[in-house]
Amino acid sequence: MNKEEIQKRHAAIKSLIASKDISNQTELVNELKRKRIDVTQATLSRDLAELGIIRMPTEHGYRYEIRTASAEPVLRGFTAEEVISVESNENLIVIKTFPGRAQGVAFLLDSKRDTEILGTIAGDDTIVVIPKSVRQIKKTINNISHYLGLT
Repeated sequence: MNKEEIQKRHAAIKSLIASKDISNQTELVNELKRKRIDVTQATLSRDLAELGIIRMPTEHGYRYEIRTASAEPVLRGFTAEEVISVESNENLIVIKTFPGRAQGVAFLLDSKRDTEILGTIAGDDTIVVIPKSVRQIKKTINNISHYLGLT
């Protein structure tokens, strides 16, 4: 895929999100298909991360929005309410969330691009955080707690 096609797809995604209430990736894929843009959900996930688009709670359910600096405190406060616990052993950090909330919390962590975190794996209600160094695990937990609005 060339750069022009990617830019066209990114512009279409931003336009759709700005003009419609889109609550999930399936809806967004379908809207893009109507514009004759075929995209896999894996590619769409990457696009959303690159564009800084996040799912925000609204009075009518979740909706995709382009993240702004003003959205960060709201997102942190909301995320703090989704987390049940943050625990670790000698190697990994495990974050427990309410059902269906782990992927959104992991997305927020991934968006921070913390050099102390190699990556996250999110299920439905559990996130495994892989720290870069087990020697710095306490620092990583403190960073995570800060990012999630727990401290």
